[in-house]
Amino acid sequence: MKKYWKQFAVWGTALKRNVFRWTRVKLTLLYLGIIAIILIAFSLALYYSFVQNIQDNFEGNYPNDQAQLQAVAKTTDQLQTDILLIDIAVLLVSSGLSYFLAGKTLKPIQRAMEKQKRFTADASHELRTPLAVVQTNLEVALREKDGVSEKVRSLITGAVDETKSMAQLTDDLLLLSKVESGSKNREFKKMNLTEVVDRTVERMQSIAHERSIRLSTDGAAVFIKGDVVLIQRLVENIVGNSLAFTPAGGSIEVSTAEREGQAMVCVRDTGIGIAREDLPRVLERFYRADKARGHGGTGLGLSIAAEIVSEHQGTIKIESEEGKGAAVTITFPSAS
Repeated sequence: MKKYWKQFAVWGTALKRNVFRWTRVKLTLLYLGIIAIILIAFSLALYYSFVQNIQDNFEGNYPNDQAQLQAVAKTTDQLQTDILLIDIAVLLVSSGLSYFLAGKTLKPIQRAMEKQKRFTADASHELRTPLAVVQTNLEVALREKDGVSEKVRSLITGAVDETKSMAQLTDDLLLLSKVESGSKNREFKKMNLTEVVDRTVERMQSIAHERSIRLSTDGAAVFIKGDVVLIQRLVENIVGNSLAFTPAGGSIEVSTAEREGQAMVCVRDTGIGIAREDLPRVLERFYRADKARGHGGTGLGLSIAAEIVSEHQGTIKIESEEGKGAAVTITFPSAS
């Protein structure tokens, strides 16, 4: 029973992540609610009107009151059943029509959003080359030894840093648009999640070492069906976020496990944590809970992670307390 409940929870989470489908379901329920209220009011009025007419018409047609009451009761019971069946049929037909009308209502908005996503993807793709050229030229100018004052060198260094930030933002926007396009043309294959996590974390050890942070992994082999590149990016984003908000001397532990048919990845750090009021919004795009501390970033890392998890029919949960670190738990359907 727990297995089916978890599958239902995963389906519900995936439904909520699909904005248009979730909105279509809510609109359908709204339409059905309005129809149901009208139908109930009409049915009750019709029922009591018919009952009164039945009682009036049967009066005097039977030898005694007992026989008349039995006939009235039998007729009203049949009437009640008929009205109930008609109401159910009307609601079933209305549910289909409501879902159809909700889709029609949202179609223009959906087309506009798809155009916006395509524009974002196209613009991000087109910006990558000029940004790379600008960055390369600035780095070449920075390497010049003669005729470049310290002030100019400082300005060029700042320009290089900003160009790198813009390049990262375009890459993130491009990836986000690709993930949002769905898995229609994407083939998920069975893979060892623990191996992917270990390889990705190993590549990030140099960053952890530079910042004097202990980064470790733990866990037995766990298998899922997914896209290796996207899962690598998922781990990079989550661990990278922990590295950004964990001070020197802290630690980050990445563990994998399998429980009740679910593959789990948990990233736990001893960083600065997340304030309670920021927790509900950390998965929003461009939202940075710690703007004042200047950790940089595009504000898309966790949003991309959430989209990747949703694409793999998984769930993501973030637990944190300010000043006491954070724990990010990601759950996927197991393929073991």
